[in-house]
Amino acid sequence: MAQFTKSVRLPYTPEQCFDLVSDIRRYPDFIKWITAMRVSEEAALDDIRSSCLGEAVIGFKGFTERFSTRVTKDPSAGTVIASLVKGPFRRLRAEWRITPQDRGTDVRLDIDYDFRNPFIGMLAAANHDVAVDRILNAFLEEGRRRFAGPPSVVPGV
Repeated sequence: MAQFTKSVRLPYTPEQCFDLVSDIRRYPDFIKWITAMRVSEEAALDDIRSSCLGEAVIGFKGFTERFSTRVTKDPSAGTVIASLVKGPFRRLRAEWRITPQDRGTDVRLDIDYDFRNPFIGMLAAANHDVAVDRILNAFLEEGRRRFAGPPSVVPGV
């Protein structure tokens, strides 16, 4: 069982940050552990919010896992929330929160998860800080590439 929170300030608008985080279809393009992503069941929940089913394939250190999450996107609240549908987890909830600041935008990731398989859980726990840093740096680099601006790596991330 693991919970963690990490945040970073990006030099982009809240809209740009929301677009980056909510574009799960493109995750395999810049997060190397996500080897495939299928998006289906896209639906408007109301005039602002939408949801979809994201089916991911993850490859890490010789392990391959598949899992599905229900992703709810709310641009007015600046949130993207992924909740477990099926996969190797007992529990999985990831929430991205995008908050405008005077100079840039804070992007915060809260994750709460627990693997069914204790061995995979131990492997994930041992690598969890490194994995989170690499994922956030992948988003930073993708933001730089998409929006043609600094930084490629933020110190401390």
